[in-house]
Amino acid sequence: MKPPPFRYAAPTTLPEATAMLAGSDGRALVLAGGQSLIPMLRHRLVGPDVLVDLRGIDALHRISFDGLRTLRLGAMVTHAALERWASAHDKALLTDAAAQIGHPSVRTMGTVVGSLAHGDPAAEWSAVALVLAGVCNITGPDGDREIGVDRLFTGPFSTSLAGPELITSLTVVLPGPRAGAAFSEVAPRPGDPAVAGAAAVITLDGQDVRSARVTLIGLAPTPCRAPTVEAALTGRPASVGVEAAAQAVEDDISPLGDIHGSEDYRRRVAPVVVTRALRSALARAGEGRS
Repeated sequence: MKPPPFRYAAPTTLPEATAMLAGSDGRALVLAGGQSLIPMLRHRLVGPDVLVDLRGIDALHRISFDGLRTLRLGAMVTHAALERWASAHDKALLTDAAAQIGHPSVRTMGTVVGSLAHGDPAAEWSAVALVLAGVCNITGPDGDREIGVDRLFTGPFSTSLAGPELITSLTVVLPGPRAGAAFSEVAPRPGDPAVAGAAAVITLDGQDVRSARVTLIGLAPTPCRAPTVEAALTGRPASVGVEAAAQAVEDDISPLGDIHGSEDYRRRVAPVVVTRALRSALARAGEGRS
């Protein structure tokens, strides 16, 4: 199918892009990588008056790292660019998640921030951004603001972005010393959307789990934390209790069935992805890898 008619705009500065969005009366859409938006246009699921392409804004392509734990990704950083950076810096959680996203062509074009803005409840970067206490840096006609990723998602493919606002960057805090992190998912085939996924960051205190953060995708209307799983791990010996903690995920989920997996199937695979993520995170914590 062909997309509906629209005007195309290619700003070269962020203020220019913001002004274009503000002047569109809510009838503009932002084009980043286009891996979700272009199919939606072709199937006429959306019909903007103007498409604002962010590719020409150099500042949005940057990956900034303070050398310690704070990582900032501009809105045009692609999955592949972050995967290369993570591989070079031995950031296992990020490489875990990136490797699961679509196919190489999708990772080359699609963007991390664009994935968040799309609001897909099964998107890998949503679990990663949540488990790393991500903060979205947002700009709009009323100025700049920040919002935690935990407050970004409001429903399936729905976010709290207001009208002409756009996410300009994502800031995350990478795991610290004695911490390990991992991501695991189940999908029908490699490159298919995840049926269920889990990200985990485990910090050890000697042989015990000092803290645990676990996040889930594909198992609720929005990406979410798993507080029952976290509580079942915290303060306990790292060598025991992983399976029991993973089974507790049943209290943290409310899956919806779709063409990729039924509600019942998602409930059955939820403990599987949580167990895999927890085991990998614990092993890496012992090695000092995150």
